[in-house]
This record gives sequence, structure tokens and C-alpha cells, in this order.
Amino acid sequence: MLVSIFTGFAAGAVHVVGGADHLVAIAPTALKHPRLAFKNGLAWGLGHSAGVVGLSAIAICVKDLVQIQKMSTLAEFSVGIVLLVAGVFALKRAFGLHIHTHDHNHGKGYQHQHVHFHLRGNKQHGVHTHAVTSLGVLHGLAGASHLLAVIPALALPPIGAFTYIISYLFGSIAAMQGVVLAISLATFKAGRKALPLMVGFIGGISILTGFFWVQKTSSYIL
Repeated sequence: MLVSIFTGFAAGAVHVVGGADHLVAIAPTALKHPRLAFKNGLAWGLGHSAGVVGLSAIAICVKDLVQIQKMSTLAEFSVGIVLLVAGVFALKRAFGLHIHTHDHNHGKGYQHQHVHFHLRGNKQHGVHTHAVTSLGVLHGLAGASHLLAVIPALALPPIGAFTYIISYLFGSIAAMQGVVLAISLATFKAGRKALPLMVGFIGGISILTGFFWVQKTSSYIL
């Protein structure tokens, strides 16, 4: 049982940290207050886990009816488009950022202060949505390599297999929360003046990564 727990947790953590597209996609949401960044990491991790479970379930239940590889390739292409768009917006923000802090009210008397940044002349702030979770789901569906995570479970008894998969999901969530929190703390330590440079750098990496995924999968999609 302990072997299943440790192996699954380690596999999930390594999968998330080893995926450059994962880190690039979540990095922009990490440039916030550490508490909010931690919540975004959790949201992405939960979405990613849901995507992995969904893809695995489809593979097991309808493996003879659906081409899992083609479905996964389509998801990878979609991730590439998302990264390209996010990168362009990040560069746009980096060249016209107005950075400040103010109190943010989440209702029920819960209020805290965190950093906001928007284009000069635009006083509207970004709305908190479930976009991070949705992006996590998309990443969970992208890449047939996720199915490799289920293979060790097939050799285990039912309880061991269930334990392995759950541990894998917890490992991926914990790893992403740790990465996002580390980026957020580093950003706050560097100070506000470093934010435009960080946003621009992340935007450039996002565009390069998105272009790579689109170029890699376009021949199978278009």
C-alpha cells in the first residue's frame, strides 16, 4: 500500500514539474498575492486531475470506438493556441503595465490586499473566473502520455490501483501548488519593478511553447 502511495505521488509530481507547457501556462496566474496564487495552483491541479481521469476513463471504456491518440492530439493543438493567445496578451501587458495594490473584497467580510496590474488608461481589473481550472482540464486531456500513468495501476490489485491513481492526482496537485507559490513569493521578493520584465519573459516563452505545440500537431489536425 505504501509503495503505491509513494510511487503514485512521485509520478504525479514529476509529470507536472517535467512538463514545460504546464509551467508556462500557470506562470501568469502566479504573479499575484501568494495566497491567491496558491488557490490558482489548486484550481489548475484539480482541473488537470479531472482531465487525466476523464481521458483515462474514455480510454478504458471506449478504447475500441474512439481514437484516443487523435483526441489527445486535438487537445494538444488547443493548448498551443491558448498559449499563443496568452503569450500575446502577456507581452501587451508587459509594455503597458500599471502596477498597484488595493483591497479586494471576496464577500462575507473577507477582505485582503493584493497586486493588480492593467494597461495604462484602463481602470478595469481582471475578473476572477474558473479559467485556470478549465486550462488545467485542457492540459489533462492533452498528451496520450497521461495514459502511461495508469499502466502501473493495471498490474495492481483493485485497492492498490485505486490508491496509486489517487496518489498520482494528489502528487500533481501538490507539485503545481508548490511551483506557483514559489513563483509568487519570488515575484514579491523581487518587487513591483520586476513584474513587467517577468510578464514579458513569460509571454515570450508562452508564445514559443504554443508555436511548438501548434507546429507539432497541425499536420494531424489541419
